[in-house]
Amino acid sequence: MIEQPLTGREQLGQTLEGYAFTFCKAAFLALIFSRYTLLATAAIAVILYLVAVGYGVREWRCFIKPPWVIVAVAAIAAAQAIISFWYRSPIQL
Repeated sequence: MIEQPLTGREQLGQTLEGYAFTFCKAAFLALIFSRYTLLATAAIAVILYLVAVGYGVREWRCFIKPPWVIVAVAAIAAAQAIISFWYRSPIQL
């Protein structure tokens, strides 16, 4: 079966659905990890990026380009770990 080319309106709809799916994934991870969402997702991203490098991947879709994406996300994970486990504010959210 031959697929018909998408119209401009349909392409925009698919693009918007892609963004919606990204936020859907983020909401699901927030549901799973609750308070530690940023820490967990940043740490998992660092691990997966490092494994991807090990497999030879050199181009990533992240807006921060290699190798800075690993450095930036690792810094976010470290900062979140410090805030979550060592810094205690008088107000707990």
